[in-house]
Amino acid sequence: MSLHELLEALCPPLGPPGREDEIRQAVRQLVEPLAHRVEVDRLGNLKAWWGPDKRPLVMLDAHMDEVGVIVQHIDEQGFIRVAPLGGLDRRLLPGSKVILQPRPGQRVETVCGLLPPHVSGGRDQDKSLPWEQIFLDAGLGSAAAAAEAGLEIGTPGVLDLGNGPLGEGCYHARNLDNRAGCAVLVWLLRRLAAEGRELPFGLVMNFSVAEEVGLRGAATAAFDLAPDLALAVEATVGETPGVEAARTPSRLGAGPAITVADGRIVVPRAMVESLEEAAKQAKITVQRKRPPFGGTNAGAIHTSRGGVLTGVVSVPTRYIHSPASLLMLRDLENLGELVWAWLGRAGELL
Repeated sequence: MSLHELLEALCPPLGPPGREDEIRQAVRQLVEPLAHRVEVDRLGNLKAWWGPDKRPLVMLDAHMDEVGVIVQHIDEQGFIRVAPLGGLDRRLLPGSKVILQPRPGQRVETVCGLLPPHVSGGRDQDKSLPWEQIFLDAGLGSAAAAAEAGLEIGTPGVLDLGNGPLGEGCYHARNLDNRAGCAVLVWLLRRLAAEGRELPFGLVMNFSVAEEVGLRGAATAAFDLAPDLALAVEATVGETPGVEAARTPSRLGAGPAITVADGRIVVPRAMVESLEEAAKQAKITVQRKRPPFGGTNAGAIHTSRGGVLTGVVSVPTRYIHSPASLLMLRDLENLGELVWAWLGRAGELL
């Protein structure tokens, strides 16, 4: 499967933080025929091993969860109030479609309503609504009907605009942060299996939970695994019109972005240089992500136990944490090739 095909498989499943059941099952179906061992820990992280009995251990991490909402209240008329799960911008909600997930495999489609200008008199049109004034409408006329549909306090959900190719070599989805990273890890495992490649170290692909609410899955997984070396494979903020260059972390079309520092980690020089040397070896153009924006699971992994040498590589992605995130497939393909090349020289860091 190509990375494009993997995005087609991995973007549709729902995965709000703490409710990653659907996406975990989709990942498991893909990796179980390939990995030497697959296991799910008590928090829900899925670990796919290549050479599980080898040490030292290299950990590749990509989080499965995506930003979303959680039901806070359902009134007697069936209108639904929600709170954010992760860093979701409330400006995105009015007029959007929101899919609620009462249970894994169940979906209740809703729309996020707003007061039309005909009756608002134009007031507050230039202001973003506070969470307290945002409501979802499932077309259900009462709290009893909502309950019958499975909705209750604590039901999670995501904003959705669908997914698919766009324009000249681009791809859009609500959750490229970080289904793009998940796709790369699956692609790497398929390549390892296809080539029967032996590595001089153990390798574990950690598909983590709850990154968007505090890097929680990666923190527990890193403590449990005690890796000697780690790399977070991510999506990062791409350029947007009107944002000055100094505040643009990365640009689409300029290749994978290598983190030197963000809000949670200062990446050791040896790791940055190792990734850049791997890019040269593979003849891949890369860019350095401008600090100090964002944060990834590397922030939790590198402080685990006595410390872990950890880096971050990302695919530049416009409009992340929105239902309209967008990347260039060429950048994603080069991200896969970069990590593949880096695995060939990772032993130098161990």
